Amino acid sequence: MLQTGPTPLFRTTVLIPVYNESGIIQRMLAAVQEFSAGHPEYFFLFINDGSSDSTGDIIRHAINGSKAMSLIELPANKGKAEALKTGMEKADTELICFTDGDLAYSLDHLLLLTASLEKNDVAIGNRNLGENHLRNVKRKIAGESFNRLVRILLRMPYTDTQAGIKGFRKVAGKNLFRLFRIRDFAFDAELLYIARHKGYSIGLIPARVDESHQHYPSNVSIISDSAGMLWSLVKIIANGIRGRYDE
Repeated sequence: MLQTGPTPLFRTTVLIPVYNESGIIQRMLAAVQEFSAGHPEYFFLFINDGSSDSTGDIIRHAINGSKAMSLIELPANKGKAEALKTGMEKADTELICFTDGDLAYSLDHLLLLTASLEKNDVAIGNRNLGENHLRNVKRKIAGESFNRLVRILLRMPYTDTQAGIKGFRKVAGKNLFRLFRIRDFAFDAELLYIARHKGYSIGLIPARVDESHQHYPSNVSIISDSAGMLWSLVKIIANGIRGRYDE
C-alpha cells in the first residue's frame, strides 16, 4: 500500500527496499530523518518486500504524518530487483536513486549521485574508487570474479557493477526497469548492459562501504554460485541477441 507520494517539492526519490530489517531499521530511519532535515529536496520511498517480522510496522509508525517518507507494502517476498521495479513505477520525480536498506552506504552518497546525474542519464557507485576498497575478503573475491565475467562476456568496462547505490534520470530509469528481465544478483549488470545498448551516458562515483558492514558474514559461495553467475550473464547476452532490449 502506498500511503503517500512525492510532491513537486521534491526533486529526487530515493528507493529503499527492505526485508526483515527490524534489527536495524530504526537506525536507517534515524539516518533518513537526519539527512532529510538538511536536504529537503529528497523523498524517501521504502519498499517492504514481504517482511515476516516487524519491519513494516516500525516504518509505518515512523513515517506517520511525514511528507518526506512513504511506504509500499508488497504482500510477499519477491526479491530486491522486483521491489525496486515496483518503487520505480511509483516514483515521479526528476531523479530516482536507490540504496540498500542495511546501511551499507551512508546517505551522503546521494549527493554524489545527483551531482553526477546533472550530466549523465545513469550514475553508479564503484567500491574500487572508494577509500576502503579492500572489503570483506570473501565478498571481494566473489565480486571481482563476477565483474571479471561481466567485463569479458558483456563487454562492459566497469570494475564494479554490484554496488547497491545507483541513480537515474526519470526517463532512463523507467525505461531500464521496464526492460530488465533478470531478477537475481545480476540485475544490476543487466541494467547497465541495457543502458549502454540504449546509448545512455553512465557516470561513476566512489562508493565507500560502512566500516561495520564490511565485517558482516557473506552468504556467497564462490564455487557453487559461479555457475549461477555465468548462467545469468549468458541469459543477458541471449536477451540482447533476441532483441528483447530493443522495445
